[in-house]
Amino acid sequence: AEVKLADQLKLSIFVNPNLVDMGVTGFGMAGRMLRERLIDNLVPIYYLRTLPWGALTRLYPNQFTVWQEDTDNEETGYRMIKSMDRLPSNPEVEDIYDFENGNADDPSQQKGFGLLDAIGDFVLGMTRL
Repeated sequence: AEVKLADQLKLSIFVNPNLVDMGVTGFGMAGRMLRERLIDNLVPIYYLRTLPWGALTRLYPNQFTVWQEDTDNEETGYRMIKSMDRLPSNPEVEDIYDFENGNADDPSQQKGFGLLDAIGDFVLGMTRL
């Protein structure tokens, strides 16, 4: 009976997202190497990030989902606006919200971007860290 039970067990590891103080390790090579060795190999099974207008979630084996607050939905108070098989970046999440609310073009239909737009997105992303 113990052998049968051992075959059904799954190893789960919970990692604190504040594992490293980026003020100490910095954003350079040391922080990147730690992330590559430890964190990048892990698969997030539970993910919850609250946003001013909704949330980003994952419950393994389901996909990552972007939710928007919806006062018309009495059951949950949220509605799903996008599902993805990978963790979207911060700019992607904002683009999904903007597109859903008519504030931007569909990001999946855009045909490339300019160099200045890419640099602006990079600087904006770094200031949010």
